[in-house]
Amino acid sequence: MTEMNTTPQGKGLAVGGFVLSIVGLVLSSWIAAISAIAIAAGGSGWLMYLWLVLCIVSIVLSVMGMSKLGKTGGKKGLGVAGLVIGIVATVWAIILTLGLSVASSALDAAGDQFKDDFQKEWNKALEDLDNN
Repeated sequence: MTEMNTTPQGKGLAVGGFVLSIVGLVLSSWIAAISAIAIAAGGSGWLMYLWLVLCIVSIVLSVMGMSKLGKTGGKKGLGVAGLVIGIVATVWAIILTLGLSVASSALDAAGDQFKDDFQKEWNKALEDLDNN
C-alpha cells in the first residue's frame, strides 16, 4: 500500500501575496515622497504607478493562493490577511497617486503662469532699457 501525502498547494502564493501587501502598505508613503520630489524636480511620478501595480499584484496573489488552498484543504489565513492588507494598500496607493497627479497638474499650471509673468516683466524691462 502506498500512502499519498497531499500537501495543500497555494501556500507560496498566499505568502507571496501577504509579503507584497505588507511591503506595499509600509513603503507606499516613502514611494509617494520620492515621486513627489521627482515631480517637483520636473520629472514624472511613474514610480507611484508602478507601486500601484505592485499592490494590485499582492491582491491577485492572495486570491490565487486562497483559491488553491481552498481546493486542497489548506488553511487560508495568510491569504486572507494578504487580501485585506493588499486592499488597504491599494486604496492608499490610489489616493496617493491621485493626489500626486493633481499636485503635478497644479505645478504645471503654476509653472506656466510663472513663465508667462516672467516673460512679460522681462520684455517690459528690455523696453525700458531701450527707451533710456
